[in-house]
Amino acid sequence: MKTAKDIISHITRKPQNSQIIKTECIDKLISCLPPHLANAVMFTYIKNRTLFFVLNHPGLKMEFNYKHNLIKSLLNKIKDIDLKCQIIEVDTINSFVSNKIPTPKADKKVLTYKERSSGEFTNLATSDELKELFEKIKSTIKNNP
Repeated sequence: MKTAKDIISHITRKPQNSQIIKTECIDKLISCLPPHLANAVMFTYIKNRTLFFVLNHPGLKMEFNYKHNLIKSLLNKIKDIDLKCQIIEVDTINSFVSNKIPTPKADKKVLTYKERSSGEFTNLATSDELKELFEKIKSTIKNNP
């Protein structure tokens, strides 16, 4: 029986799914960029042999323009390392700032739970330090409904 990795590999090797491989390679390229530049990239796309980076800040656009040679050399290195990335054919790199306001990411929910213990247990600790800690735990449990 094939593993999930084998199935995904088989699917991505088909010519009609070459866009998946291109996306993976561009994601590798973005992960190789310095973190402040990688975080500024909203999305990328390739059109007419030009790789477009859509950024979320105008100040970082200028820095991106200065680093086009770095990005090209990183892309060439990725092509040398990963043979699947040979299908990316890019002559120029362009970057621009999106006119859409990025939506803020949702805050992570803080998980809360009801304490299942009633805080009624006998303290069998032999050390005074441990007895004191267990008593603090007992009082904390009793105070949290």
